[in-house]
Amino acid sequence: MTNFMRPAMIDAAALTRAQMRARARAPQHRVNRKALGHLMQTIDILAIAILSAAGALAVSGGAVTQVPTGELLPLAAYATLTPALLLLFKLYKIDPRGIVVYRVLTAFIAVGLSGVAVLSLAHLTAPHTTDLLAGFTITATSAMTLLHIIYAGFIEHWAKAGRLARNVVLVGATANARKLIAANKGSGTVNVVGIFDDRKARSPSQLAGTPYLGDTDDLFDWSTLPEVDRIILTVTQKAEDRVRVLLTKLRALPQPVCLLLDLDHFDPDTTSLEDVVGVQAARMSGVEERVGHLIAKRLQDLVFGSIMFVALLPIMLVIGLAVRLESPGPALFRQKREGFNGRMITVYKFRSMRHAPERDSRAVRQVEFDDPRVTRLGAFLRRTSLDELPQLWNVLGGEMSLVGPRPHAPGMRTGGTETSKLVAEYAHRHRVKPGITGWAQINGSRGPLHSPEAARERIRWDIDYIARANFWFDLMIMLRTLPALLGDKINIR
Repeated sequence: MTNFMRPAMIDAAALTRAQMRARARAPQHRVNRKALGHLMQTIDILAIAILSAAGALAVSGGAVTQVPTGELLPLAAYATLTPALLLLFKLYKIDPRGIVVYRVLTAFIAVGLSGVAVLSLAHLTAPHTTDLLAGFTITATSAMTLLHIIYAGFIEHWAKAGRLARNVVLVGATANARKLIAANKGSGTVNVVGIFDDRKARSPSQLAGTPYLGDTDDLFDWSTLPEVDRIILTVTQKAEDRVRVLLTKLRALPQPVCLLLDLDHFDPDTTSLEDVVGVQAARMSGVEERVGHLIAKRLQDLVFGSIMFVALLPIMLVIGLAVRLESPGPALFRQKREGFNGRMITVYKFRSMRHAPERDSRAVRQVEFDDPRVTRLGAFLRRTSLDELPQLWNVLGGEMSLVGPRPHAPGMRTGGTETSKLVAEYAHRHRVKPGITGWAQINGSRGPLHSPEAARERIRWDIDYIARANFWFDLMIMLRTLPALLGDKINIR
């Protein structure tokens, strides 16, 4: 009887795990805390500069260059001292557990001290301006405090929504995993979505209140995986063979993989789980997050993308009209592609093929030489890559970048085999946003992939780009894109 019932019990366990994976929730649209801190600091510096300039105009009566230096020295001190005090009081370190009143009070004290310093200096360098500077101090202190009240409101709102926490999953139902989960209780610094463990696959349960969601195969097929920011391997380092096998398997995912180090001396009262993930875990896969680069790249996309979109809009309108006139169907073609972390995005292109409503928009058949599906105008658009221009809208929307690995369709095949199965590092290209152009494209790897060798070459270029990416490298790729396209007479596009 026991042997007869065991398959049914296993099926029931698998069904329970599947239901738990479907119910698991990972907050979307997370806010990068470091980037938020930098943004707040930038806004503060601009606000302080504006306040100081307004104060200088008030003190000088509009003739800033004609008043003695001593009258403007207190305002120069304010513009220098206030940002330093706000930084010293750690007001740009975003803590989801922080108390709103404490944050606002700290900001008030910081700007208040700066105001006191301004008045003290005014008594020494320009006593007759003290009344004006007193009014300036009250105004500036009120304005900066109000600004930090707004910051605190956003931080509290995002913290409650879970948007300030990294989404992580643990691989390995171990004592370290239990300690990690317990340390995170109530902190809000990390959202532990679930646990995956090959050795616990037959007994769906919970560890310290966190659900088992299946084995590592289930992790790979999990629909919520694109919302996971980091995978933490909690298997003890002493189990070298098991660690090696799991790392080899998990490295195929786009998410960074960390191996948790010894937690024997971990103190949850003085260290957050964010500190553990960032400091006491060895990065085994993925690239280090560079907040400055991410901000610069987004600004690059917004500035250059906006200029290009406005400049090319008349051309895009003409192309759209020509596509509609040449053959029945819409001017734009929408297709699901894999974006950052493997997240599905809708990519826009000018339609270059004959319209077939019954054709699956997720079709993975790539274009071939003299492909009968391609229209005459479509062949020209593809040859010149003008069909890609609508993706500027994807760039402005934040789903794509101007430069990055080209977005591939999910399940795309190369020579009858899924491309992701031909190259072990295929998912690594999803560690950055896809781009309109990229390092692979200007090095000749453009268009469809028809052989395993071509797939491996493109992935090699993509991974090399991710390792080298910076503002000037992106700019060089953009400048070389047009000559590379015009000089390419070989690739099918």
